[in-house]
Amino acid sequence: MTPPSSRVRRHIGRRSPTELGLSVAIAAGTALLLRLWGSDLSHSLRERLLLLRPELGLRDAAAVAIAVFALSVVSAGARRWLGPVSAPLAAVQRSLTGVTRVPVVVGLTAIVSVAAAVRVLLVRAETEPKVFPDEFIYTQLAKNIAQHGMPLLRGHFEIGYSVLYPLFLSPAYRFASDGVAAFAAVKTMNAVVMALTAVPAYALARRVLSQGWSLGLAALVVLEPWMAYASFTMNEALFLPAFTAFAFGLALMLERPTVRRQLLVFFALALLVGIRPQALVLAGSIAVAVALKALLAGSGREVVRDHAVVFGGLALGLFAALIAVAAGAALPAGKEAGPLLTVAYNPLGLAKWTLWNLAIYELGLGVVALAAFPLALRGLLRRSAPDRERSLGIAALTLVAGLLVSVTALSSSQYGLGILHERNLFYATPLVLVCLAHWLASGLQRTKRLALAGAAAAVILPAVLPSHVVRITNNVDSPTAAWFTELEHQTGWAMKGLTLGIAAVGAATLLLARRPLAPILALALAFVVPAAPLDYSGALTQEQDHTLAWVDRALPEGAAATLVHLGLSRPDQPCSRSADADQRTLVVLTEFFNAHVDRVVHMSEEVPDQVTSPKVTVATGGIVHENGRPFGPRYALLDSRQPVVGQRLARFDLDRLGPAWQGGASLSLWKVTRPLGFLTHAQPLPPRANGRQC
Repeated sequence: MTPPSSRVRRHIGRRSPTELGLSVAIAAGTALLLRLWGSDLSHSLRERLLLLRPELGLRDAAAVAIAVFALSVVSAGARRWLGPVSAPLAAVQRSLTGVTRVPVVVGLTAIVSVAAAVRVLLVRAETEPKVFPDEFIYTQLAKNIAQHGMPLLRGHFEIGYSVLYPLFLSPAYRFASDGVAAFAAVKTMNAVVMALTAVPAYALARRVLSQGWSLGLAALVVLEPWMAYASFTMNEALFLPAFTAFAFGLALMLERPTVRRQLLVFFALALLVGIRPQALVLAGSIAVAVALKALLAGSGREVVRDHAVVFGGLALGLFAALIAVAAGAALPAGKEAGPLLTVAYNPLGLAKWTLWNLAIYELGLGVVALAAFPLALRGLLRRSAPDRERSLGIAALTLVAGLLVSVTALSSSQYGLGILHERNLFYATPLVLVCLAHWLASGLQRTKRLALAGAAAAVILPAVLPSHVVRITNNVDSPTAAWFTELEHQTGWAMKGLTLGIAAVGAATLLLARRPLAPILALALAFVVPAAPLDYSGALTQEQDHTLAWVDRALPEGAAATLVHLGLSRPDQPCSRSADADQRTLVVLTEFFNAHVDRVVHMSEEVPDQVTSPKVTVATGGIVHENGRPFGPRYALLDSRQPVVGQRLARFDLDRLGPAWQGGASLSLWKVTRPLGFLTHAQPLPPRANGRQC
């Protein structure tokens, strides 16, 4: 039998000019639509989604489920009584489906275009940074790559957080007119690259499913609520499609371990680590996957020998990392992954956080998808299964387990802050959905014991999930937890009752469903209802964002400025606390929204963006020093209360944003007569930066 992928390639080759023309037309039409009516569509879409609050969303979901169940009962009765009539109608439907089959390239282009367009419309409302310090770290790295060709953070070379995500962002900061335009471009880039997850998801599904099932799965993958992470300047956006492509490569290698495929997997892993430190754990997933393949094949030595190239690459990478650590050199991802390797983990803590993170992720998937995962794996891993099915099952099992290990390690450490981390686990969704689709397409095959065990686990997981942990988890680390918290607040129902009730419905669906409709409906409702009101919008308007890019407009072409945060206050003044808070707010917003503010230093206190900055001091004569040497930036941003030797180019008072911003905060941009020197020795500043008294 000809492999599906070969048939697809031949099909694309025969009709590629027409299909490519349609694809280009779809993509261009979507882009034109966004260009002409994007602002109006964005407002309209967001307003309608925000109406679907959790309580209303739950009621609507229940109504849809009841209506579908009633229709299925009615249709079943009609088929019993009208079988001779309905059979020809079904034949006509099948023939029409065959005639109107959507070409793969056109279908994927439509899915990606629509998903990207919807997300681009929604992220327009995200007008300010929300995640500290992540968004500031990646923004600073991207700025410096764009301007200086190096990943600099606070003036120092830095590859310990992410190498490739700031590189991905850097064109926005290189070519945009200012930091606000760059921020908008970043959100658009995130939306598009996340939507592109549909392509590797389709390729992964096509190995074991028909074209129709695979296109449907690709559409579901980009419908998931975690697509909202496109709103943030964080590496989740790039990691999702890269991880899905890595999973596809691993499945290919496990099926036929050629040298090319092994090298592909090794370099794909290196790319993942360069995007996100969490990927380090996937090296173990590769080793476990090969071991599981050997166990199922019953020829361990031969299987290991066949995968010698990838094992050699992993060993070489480990050896190089050890040498770098011994030499004191910085490692990619070392800042985030390194601390987790030295934690003394408690076995009980590991066990409970494994169950708790699985519980919230199960609820985010509509229960059935994760509950059916063991049933799907049983079908994929059976000894009689074709190699491509078995390789997919092995890849899914080991990669999902690897992600779960990394999430558990984070949550059970002090760096996990005692909250759930669905944000670090959702990458498994394409793999879980491919396995679910294979189970559905195969006729929902299940053994009684395994089905009962899956249903029981589906209820037990939420039962052991503490309600207070759900409540304290924010809507970034776990959108599902935030949705349940809001639902509890709106309905007054107990959190445990809500989670157990939904889990029980999912468990019943797993046991009783005889057709794919019910599980697919549960998944679609779980994706749409909680995601609809998910709102990361900020208090700023787009016009206020543009106003805050004042430094980029004031600087000469090609110049960059250093932000010098004084942090001086008058604690004896009654308004000092509010005045200082407003000044810190202005400092943070100015840093973020200006592409050419590429370095930050501080004097008495750190900048409140949670990124460590170098400290400078004032020596005799008012000269500013860093590390004992005169500090001489060409252009500097300082509190407007502190005059320096040089020429003031621009001043910005925070009250320019409107009546709600009257705290008196102010910054000035100076062309410095180097080295940086204060006209008078640093003294406690007046209470308000705009010169007004309390």
